[in-house]
Amino acid sequence: MSNEINDNLAQQAQVIYASTFIVNANPSWEKGQLRDLITVKYGKDHKKLIDGNIPVYGSGGIMRYVERPLYTQESVLIPRKGTLNNVIYVNEPFWSVDTMFYTEMKMENVAKFVYHFISNKDLGAMNAGSAVPSMTTDILNAMLVSVPDAKTLSFFESTTAPIYAQIRGNTVENKKLAEFRDTLLPKLISGEIGMPGIEY
Repeated sequence: MSNEINDNLAQQAQVIYASTFIVNANPSWEKGQLRDLITVKYGKDHKKLIDGNIPVYGSGGIMRYVERPLYTQESVLIPRKGTLNNVIYVNEPFWSVDTMFYTEMKMENVAKFVYHFISNKDLGAMNAGSAVPSMTTDILNAMLVSVPDAKTLSFFESTTAPIYAQIRGNTVENKKLAEFRDTLLPKLISGEIGMPGIEY
């Protein structure tokens, strides 16, 4: 159920993005490139890290949890190899693997805008690989973008921040429930824990 709620919330944020930056785009906004808004960084190998509670992101989503982050600030994760269209917004400490770019913001209140801007692009059609779908920093940096003014970015941030906070809360709750299930179920099956009213 929480996944469905999160999907609905994400759609709401997308509607606000489209209304603010596409339907009501200001023609006076400065024309620029994505490199003006972000610095694209390479992820790193995670195999030698100890297990912990920091999420590790690959192109398919969260792969595992480790003891320390690669980056702690708001970021947009972009697949470098594999499923190129699975762009991910993150606002918590995380680790990004070497098949996933992460990004550092160059402006205030721009991360959510960047996430929606890139998500609305067909990155798969920009594939620079042969056997394995691939994305490059050159392709990302050269993307043309109308750079909104600070007031509009602030409005979008304040409007969508509660939506993303709710998505984050639902995701955390889902993780806790999954951990509880994975801990409890084996004990129920083995009979280590009994259910009231049920004889074994």
